[in-house]
Amino acid sequence: MKRKVVVIGLIFIIMILVSTNTYAAPKSPVVVISEYKIEPEIISPGENFKIKLTLNNYGEYHARKVKLTLKDKVEEEKIPTGEMQEEKIPTSEMQEETETKLDNFSPLNQSNVKYVSLIKADTEEKVVYDLYSSPNMKPGNYNLVVSLSYMDSNGRVYTEDQIIGILLSEKENIKVLGKDDYGDISIGEEVESTINIVNNSTAEIKGVTVSVEGEGENSYTEYLGNFNSGDFDSYTFNAVFDEKGKKNVNVKVSYIDGLNKNTEIEKKLNYNVESEDNIDNSGNKEKDNRFIRFIKGLFGF
Repeated sequence: MKRKVVVIGLIFIIMILVSTNTYAAPKSPVVVISEYKIEPEIISPGENFKIKLTLNNYGEYHARKVKLTLKDKVEEEKIPTGEMQEEKIPTSEMQEETETKLDNFSPLNQSNVKYVSLIKADTEEKVVYDLYSSPNMKPGNYNLVVSLSYMDSNGRVYTEDQIIGILLSEKENIKVLGKDDYGDISIGEEVESTINIVNNSTAEIKGVTVSVEGEGENSYTEYLGNFNSGDFDSYTFNAVFDEKGKKNVNVKVSYIDGLNKNTEIEKKLNYNVESEDNIDNSGNKEKDNRFIRFIKGLFGF
C-alpha cells in the first residue's frame, strides 16, 4: 500500500514538472515587436517620418540572421503566425527574396528590408526606418506589415507577420482669411465685415459652421455645409457698436475633419469706435469744398 502511494506521489510530481516546463520560455527564438514609436508623433500625407522598432527575443535560443521587410499587406501564401518552417533555407536564398512593393509609404535612402545579425535570448535590438507618406493618402489609420524571418543555431527558419498602425492627420484643413482691422468707425455705424473660408486640404470638410461673437447685437451663427477639397466661400455680416472704444468681434469657424475630429479656428476682427465728431473726414470735406467752389465759379457766385 505504501509503495502504491509513493508511486502515485512520484507520478504527481512528474506531472507538475512537465506542466511547469510547458509554460516556461519556449526552447526556440521568439522575436516580437514589443514597442514602436513614430517621430514626429503627428504626421500628414506628403511628409517624412521615422519608425523606431524595438525587437525582443523572448525565447531561450538566440535569433540569427533576423530579416525585417515592410509591406502594405500580408501575403496569402505566408506561413500562419507562430508556425515554424521545418526545412533549412540557405542564407543566399533568403537574401535573394525580391523587395515587396509599398504603395502608401516609401523608404528614404534605403530599401524596405533590414537585417540584424543576432538577437540573443532575452535581449532586445532597435531598428529604425526613414519613410515618406504619399501625398495622395487621405487622413486615417493605416496598417503597415513587418514581415520577420530568422533562424536558430540549427538553421531552422521561423517566419511571422506583425502589424503596426500609423495614424495620418490632415494639415490645417481650413484657412480663415480677410481684413483684421477695420479702423475708425462711428457709433451706430453698420460696418460690412467679410471673412473668406478656404479648404486647402486633400479631404472633404463636413459640417462647416460660422459663429460671430461680439458686444451688443454682434452675434450670429450660420451653417455653411460641407466643403470639398479646394472649395471656398465668403461670409459677410454687419458689425455695429453703441459705445466708444476699441472693440473686437471673434469669428469662429468649426468643422469635422477627415478623421471625424471636431476642429475650430478663430479669427479676431478689430474696430476703433469713435463719435461721429471725432472721425477724420477732412479728405471728404476737402473734396466737397472743391466741388462747391467749382459750382460757384461756374455760375459766377
